[in-house]
Amino acid sequence: MFPDLLTLQTPFGVQALHTYGLLLILGFFAATLVTGARMRQVGMNSDRLVPLMLIAIPSSILGARLLHFLGSTDRADFLAAPWILFDLTQGGMAFLGGAIGGVISGSLYAKRAGLNVWKMADVGAPSIMLGLSIGRLGCFAAGCCHGTACPAPVEGMITGDLFPGGQLVNVEGFPWVAMVFNKGVGVGSIIGAPVYPTQLWESLGALTLFGVLSLMWRYARRFDGQILAATMILYPPMRYTIETFRGDELRGTNLLGMFSTSQLTGLIVLTISFGLIAWRWPKGLAPETPLTTSDLDPDLDPELLKR
Repeated sequence: MFPDLLTLQTPFGVQALHTYGLLLILGFFAATLVTGARMRQVGMNSDRLVPLMLIAIPSSILGARLLHFLGSTDRADFLAAPWILFDLTQGGMAFLGGAIGGVISGSLYAKRAGLNVWKMADVGAPSIMLGLSIGRLGCFAAGCCHGTACPAPVEGMITGDLFPGGQLVNVEGFPWVAMVFNKGVGVGSIIGAPVYPTQLWESLGALTLFGVLSLMWRYARRFDGQILAATMILYPPMRYTIETFRGDELRGTNLLGMFSTSQLTGLIVLTISFGLIAWRWPKGLAPETPLTTSDLDPDLDPELLKR
């Protein structure tokens, strides 16, 4: 819809500020802010969050890239030249691969840093949904991750000429709001016909999950690891449903003859979540003492830095 937020004339020629990249960074930033605030509420030193994120963010990008290439139509190119994993101008990213990569690497750092791994996972899980909500707006801007053609007739325009890459339109009946891509702008692969706005659906759904998981974290925790498990239960069905409306074939749509990459990965994540609940529930919650600003002064109590 609007792949480039602005263009700049530089000594190296015209350079574009891509909306997708900016919103991806904003998503990571928002997730980091929320996670840091909640770490202090459960007695963990948020100073440890910066090095954790410096490990988790690159790992999440690599995980997202790896899952994309393993499951998509780009797999043959990747197997022939694996180094394209690091070339962000080729291929795409799969969110679940990013979430898995970030959680695993962040958990390994948390353990090494002496943090409670499961409490840290619960603090961070809702923020992953917040970051996804913002990141999917980047997909909307770039034109990727769109839906299939929508059969409902167009009734009118919503955004008019606001976006260079297309319009949001009213359609008769479900989904009531659709997208139409203009040719030559962005990466949308269905031009001139209304498509399901799957990026906006997932952005709204992820924001809703962020709210639900945040309330659960605040008022309904019974054991460490519960919010991570809840995320693993709630997100896959939402994503599975949205995937049935997706129209970008690049991501891979025929794993085991019937699943998209994210549908199959989501089913695996969902299955693991039940084992996680059975394992963690009997262990309950570890003690929590909220930290204040003065608590973070190492001269007052060096042991606080180990939390």
